[in-house]
Amino acid sequence: MSDAALREIFPTAPEDGLDEGARHLARWGVEGHGTGLDDSTAALMYIDLARASQEDELPDAVRMSAEMRRAARSRRAPTFRG
Repeated sequence: MSDAALREIFPTAPEDGLDEGARHLARWGVEGHGTGLDDSTAALMYIDLARASQEDELPDAVRMSAEMRRAARSRRAPTFRG
């Protein structure tokens, strides 16, 4: 996924945040973490990607889905700079 594709998902993220988000997304894909996700785990991955991309806005449905089931990561959480 390119920075341009992430820009559509995270419209307020800065360019360096989008670069960081793209790196995490590529790593998670290579490691196979994007397959077989249930709703809550996918929501947690979305939240991690948003944080890595420095995006401030999250859909309420994403937050609720991650919180309702106490989702667990199947991958290492991103480290955050800044």
